[in-house]
Amino acid sequence: MRKVQITLLIAVLWLVAVLAGCAQNSTQSGGSNSAGGNASGGQGTGTAPGTNTAAPAAGNLQKVTVVVPRTVEVLDDAHIWSAIKMGYFAEEGLDVKIEQSFGTTDTKMVALKNAQFALPSPNFLFMGIENGLPLKAVFQNDSINIFGMAVRSDSGIKTWKDMKGKKVALGDAAWANIINPTLIAAGLDPEKDVEYVVAGENRFQMVQEGKLDILFTWVAEYSQLKGQGFDFEYIDGNEILPYTSNPLVTNAEYLTEDPEMVRKFVRALAKGMYFVKMNPEAAADLTLEQFPSIKIPWDGAVGAMMGRVYQGFGLSEADQQKIVDGGIGIADMDKWKLNMDWAVKTGIIKKEIPLDQVVTNDFVDKTWDKSKVEADAKNYVFKVKDKYQ
Repeated sequence: MRKVQITLLIAVLWLVAVLAGCAQNSTQSGGSNSAGGNASGGQGTGTAPGTNTAAPAAGNLQKVTVVVPRTVEVLDDAHIWSAIKMGYFAEEGLDVKIEQSFGTTDTKMVALKNAQFALPSPNFLFMGIENGLPLKAVFQNDSINIFGMAVRSDSGIKTWKDMKGKKVALGDAAWANIINPTLIAAGLDPEKDVEYVVAGENRFQMVQEGKLDILFTWVAEYSQLKGQGFDFEYIDGNEILPYTSNPLVTNAEYLTEDPEMVRKFVRALAKGMYFVKMNPEAAADLTLEQFPSIKIPWDGAVGAMMGRVYQGFGLSEADQQKIVDGGIGIADMDKWKLNMDWAVKTGIIKKEIPLDQVVTNDFVDKTWDKSKVEADAKNYVFKVKDKYQ
């Protein structure tokens, strides 16, 4: 039942977002389909009325890199692109780019200071710290357990127990460390009951074509795939283990060497998250402007933005408002304790790490002006929406 409920819920969220967008009093522009920056980042040109233009000159901006363990040409990072294109990073004096990690892990790149930030799952953060890497979480990027499984609607797989004996497509072998605790909590033995197959960037197609049975995925990615026409349904990991997911992680040395850079990045990222929540259509527009190669109908793109909102703020209006009021990016230590307990229980790490060595809320600013971001979202001028309808 949960799989059907989540699938229907995301469909409803798409419709709500579209209807809300139609009701907005914003001007539609026939702008170019060219991106406002390039695939590795840049400040772009997608600012709108209400955006603060009193940012430092481009040459005076501090260069900052955030690294991800997958392609950057996705809708997942709309909150980061929103902060880039709406000028929130520039206002803080930062020139931010997003890069894919190659030949190493995102956490190692941060530990070596080849990048300033990454967005790993908690388990990879735990493993890195246990192995001596100087890492610390400074912002809660995903407030729920975003990870789950996608199956073809005609697969016959309805529950976690139905996965026994099936082949699960992973993008990387290490991703097993993310989903294993959920499988174990659901009563399965990952070593005996499922077979992991590393399928890389072709994993969606291999499941769609029936070559593999199950796709390990997450809410925002699943939402994008549904929008792109993949005949998938979702089995929700948050129903099994309601803990947290990917935080924003930095090198712990930056917390004393350059704490203002961390604060500025965190504040701008929070604004980007709030922008997506306040106008998912605008977030879809500016991200598709960045990546015109993404083939997706407009409703699907907006649905992917709702998946991004769900990941960052929670599913219910009450949960979302709690995060808005309590501070966007504030880590829930009770959820983090649950993450830690299961990491130890399932052998991902050998022993518990004190949470104050893992995560801090000291760099989250609760005082920035939400009304300005609300105005930016309301007054956003669309660039490419017409091309997707």
